Amino acid sequence: MKMRFNPLRYVEKNLMSYCKESSALLAGGLLAFAFAPMAIYPLAIFSPALLLLLWLNSSAERAFVLGLLFGIGFYGIGVSWVFISIHEFAHTSLFLALLITGLFVFILALFIAIQAYLLNRFFPDNNLIKLYLIFPSSWVFTEWLRSWILTGFPWLLLGTSQVSGPLRGYVPILGLFGLSFLISLSASLFLSLFCPFLNKRFNCQLSLIKNPRLRFLFPLLGLIILWTSGYALSFVHWTKLVGKPIQVSLIQANIPQQIKWEPQYLQASLIHYQQLTQSHWNSRLIIWPEAAIPLLQEKAGYFLKQLNKQARQHKTTIITGIPIEKDFQYYNAMIALGLDQASYYKQRLVIFGEYLPWWLIWAHGLLNLLDIPMSSFSPGPKHQALFRVANLNLGPFICYEIAYPSLVRQALKAKAQLLLTINDDAWFGHSFALAQHLQIGQFQALATGRYLAFLSNTGMTAIVTPQGKLAGKLPAFETGVLTAAVFKTSGMTPWVYLGDDPIIIFLVGLCILCYAYQRCQNKA
Repeated sequence: MKMRFNPLRYVEKNLMSYCKESSALLAGGLLAFAFAPMAIYPLAIFSPALLLLLWLNSSAERAFVLGLLFGIGFYGIGVSWVFISIHEFAHTSLFLALLITGLFVFILALFIAIQAYLLNRFFPDNNLIKLYLIFPSSWVFTEWLRSWILTGFPWLLLGTSQVSGPLRGYVPILGLFGLSFLISLSASLFLSLFCPFLNKRFNCQLSLIKNPRLRFLFPLLGLIILWTSGYALSFVHWTKLVGKPIQVSLIQANIPQQIKWEPQYLQASLIHYQQLTQSHWNSRLIIWPEAAIPLLQEKAGYFLKQLNKQARQHKTTIITGIPIEKDFQYYNAMIALGLDQASYYKQRLVIFGEYLPWWLIWAHGLLNLLDIPMSSFSPGPKHQALFRVANLNLGPFICYEIAYPSLVRQALKAKAQLLLTINDDAWFGHSFALAQHLQIGQFQALATGRYLAFLSNTGMTAIVTPQGKLAGKLPAFETGVLTAAVFKTSGMTPWVYLGDDPIIIFLVGLCILCYAYQRCQNKA
């Protein structure tokens, strides 16, 4: 018997198909607003829950497409500031800037797409194992991979969004990836609450829970216990303050990026920094941002000598960012002058922005052809001498190094008592990047139980407490000096002591065991 063509059914089916794609794109875009500056942290639960719902009754291939669209929406908004640095400050053509930014977003989105494919390929059944174990574990493993492949891009990781949320109490215990697991688990539990109502259309019936009441009660209790425990743990202090307060002054000179590296404005910039410093010689530490002196150290010898002399006379220390040439290699560095002498060479460089890896050496000619300016910095050694100033061990970071959990933990293992990051986010204009960067710094202060001095040329500039809260902050794109008291801190949080490896190893092992269990069940 031939079936009659039903145009209404055909239209409904195709609309539903397009609805899933557009929903995935929208859900990804919403997730970007879970992070600073909007910081609507519940979206970090709602958005992945919606994505998981779309994946549940999709083939592995369809899930790949949905994951890709979700990632495009997420990163298309979340890292849109890359376009600003490429087009406005690198003076790349509009077309090329859009092409490079689009390619960057696409590559980041591929991580989520591949996660989706593997999830539905190896765990096609919609059950508790998939929702509560595999989905959260795969999300964390995907983030972990993204944090180290091609030197890593540990930006917009799910855990960072909860700096001000109830789950923040877990941060010093589990760190970034452990918290990402709890957030994605919360997304699964949240979705489970509504599965009975959505099952008819989305096929999200949980086959391992037969009792209708338990289908609702179990995820509800799970969410309540998870979130109330996180809130209660936020009152636990894992480290303690030591000694007297130390007065620091953070100099936000607000030098426009368009003129910072122009030789004709060099003298004016240095005078500007000196003038801002004059009223703050009473501070024990005076800090200038990344590349505040846009001149090689050996060429700025006379200026540095005079600055060192002034700092000694006032019994203080000045820390500044400056490029250094050593043994025919160039480093993005920070140095201490005056009462204390120290130096630090940046270890994690920005690919294409600060260096080009050897396996892309062929791209040098292409970049020159496209007129993309870049630096040729070398990474600093992994093990450097302690950056000791003001009778404390400083954990120094330059630019986005503060985003690397392993690097932060390395500084703490070296007995850092205070964290400092200097950067120049002026490259990203009036965008989300500035607030996102500071939010990452807040997370690391909370994870380590340390004060953080966070300084940028144009902002954000702030002092962050060991609880991840802002003790002081300067408005962005304004000239100013933030003077505040900080304390050196002793003790280790559980995360600093254990690190991320146990969590990653446990989750990988969990996925393997779940897959083996599923194979046994299917054979039975």
